[in-house]
Amino acid sequence: MGSNRRRSTSNRSRSSSTSRSGYGRKTLAEARIEHITWALLVGVFAIIYLARDTELAQQIQIPNWFAPVAGALILLGSGFYQYAQGWRVSPATWVGGSLMFVAAYYGLYMNPGRDLNGIVLLVFAGVIGFGVVTGET
Repeated sequence: MGSNRRRSTSNRSRSSSTSRSGYGRKTLAEARIEHITWALLVGVFAIIYLARDTELAQQIQIPNWFAPVAGALILLGSGFYQYAQGWRVSPATWVGGSLMFVAAYYGLYMNPGRDLNGIVLLVFAGVIGFGVVTGET
């Protein structure tokens, strides 16, 4: 009986050491998805910034609701994916995605002329900052 106990303990420690990263309780796959999420959030502003500084931007107007729609899709999509994998999803992901959904609705239907990039930037920074400080997003 003692050998079975010892075997299960060694299997558990071996599997956790190979599947866990330096991010506390997270696996490498979980950390990778969160980093991809952060990169996509930053990418939204890179697209907006690059599109505003080109001649093509004069012909193609990026609508004011683009950033909150993209943010809602990224955050809520990431949250649902992580949840479907059985991973823990940070409240910051759900709250940030929900705020972006509300901002997208506001920008699409209530006030299409309002520039929402400042609000979106604050939410994105909050979600990323929360993830960096707590180790989860």
